[in-house]
Amino acid sequence: MASRANSSQLPKKVAEYESFLYRLKADLAVVSRQREGLQQQMDAYADLSNNIQTLQEQGQAELTTLVNLGAEVFCQAEVPDTERLFVDIGLGFHVEFTQSEVVAFSKVK
Repeated sequence: MASRANSSQLPKKVAEYESFLYRLKADLAVVSRQREGLQQQMDAYADLSNNIQTLQEQGQAELTTLVNLGAEVFCQAEVPDTERLFVDIGLGFHVEFTQSEVVAFSKVK
């Protein structure tokens, strides 16, 4: 009797586990995309910190760079004084930092 009850419950249990596995895969995909976004942000702040340290080591007072205007359209920009820089801190806000503040901020962020 007990084996018949277990065998009749088996397809139901398999369906429950398959449903659970499907939800886990969907959740994993969402979390993976979020992780990739965070990794890109972390890489951008690490690059920023490295670039500032390079500026400090070379003693560059001015800089020529490319700026993304959006939709992957770039223009050349000249920064006459690299001592104070504007950094995108998220949500569309930019903060003016000194070079040392940028390095400290990028380590915290």
